[in-house]
Amino acid sequence: MTRVEIDGVERAYGAVKVLKGIHLDIEPGEFVVLLGPSGCGKSTLLASIAGLDPVQGGEIRFDGRDVARDEPSDREIGMVFQSYALYPTMTVRKNMSFALRVAGMAKPEIDERVNWAAGVLQIEPLLERKPAALSGGQRQRVAIGRALVRKAKVFLFDEPLSNLDAKLRGEMRAEIKALHEKLQTTFIYVTHDQIEAMTLATRIAVMSGGEIQQFGTPDEIYRFPQTRFVADFIGAPSMNFVDAVLRVEGGRASLEMGQVRVELDDYAFAAPPRDGQPVIFGTRPERITLQGDPSPGAIPARVTGVEPMGADTLVWLDTDGHRWSARVSPEEANALGREVHARPDPQGISLFEPESERRL
Repeated sequence: MTRVEIDGVERAYGAVKVLKGIHLDIEPGEFVVLLGPSGCGKSTLLASIAGLDPVQGGEIRFDGRDVARDEPSDREIGMVFQSYALYPTMTVRKNMSFALRVAGMAKPEIDERVNWAAGVLQIEPLLERKPAALSGGQRQRVAIGRALVRKAKVFLFDEPLSNLDAKLRGEMRAEIKALHEKLQTTFIYVTHDQIEAMTLATRIAVMSGGEIQQFGTPDEIYRFPQTRFVADFIGAPSMNFVDAVLRVEGGRASLEMGQVRVELDDYAFAAPPRDGQPVIFGTRPERITLQGDPSPGAIPARVTGVEPMGADTLVWLDTDGHRWSARVSPEEANALGREVHARPDPQGISLFEPESERRL
């Protein structure tokens, strides 16, 4: 297992800074996902770790050794790309062994490694087939097998499931997670799909504009987003937001939104709150209770749409000009009238400073 340290890594293309002093400390054997929208720098960072895109500043250390200027072949990595890039005229066996044969490895060892990787991925019956005779999921397993035979210290995945349909993506997610648990090797995985990130990662690095917005476990990222960007990007639908004002009286803090007050007795402030301080209030759709009658802390709202989703239902609301969503059971949704009151769960509140958009 290999520890990967990324210390102040920078990369620019002309005047455009793609990576702005990235810092990450990845523990040996972790499954870290680089998550973010297109253009945030996640694939560039992965390519820099692989040695495919040279860095212009900072260090990339594998177990304390700076590899930032090493050739990709000297970094002991295995990489799986978005494109399968299989040789169409070669069998699966020859595709998986190609790099080892080019490196001059002895045939008995090549056979041992190919057979081992095929066994791990359960593709032994496919070894004598050619890519044209394989399904998309089988081709992806072969692409992973081609990386596995290298018995690398670090495995890198660049959006490997984006070419698969939704059902197959779900199946391959489970297989990649099981593969990591079996190998106990450091995995670094790039995706823009938050479901992949939440289900696969031990920790997620959420990126935006060439910077790390937050690095934490899936639970931390979801429940305690450290910036408004993270709160907005993670979750489908994303967090609901509204401008509000803090009130502090007798050492107790509450949130004032028009005529509504929400008590904040259990909120863990990073710094002491100030009376009259403007904030951005946020809450997840599943943290909202919808009721017909008013009650303390409930916000008047009008139902503007209902989306049945099987196990639950999304209810879209207008709260004084703000568009909110609430996730409720189908039975609750069927019982709603047009005018409702939305009561946020005090345990699920996030507050952000308006200018910096960082968590309070």
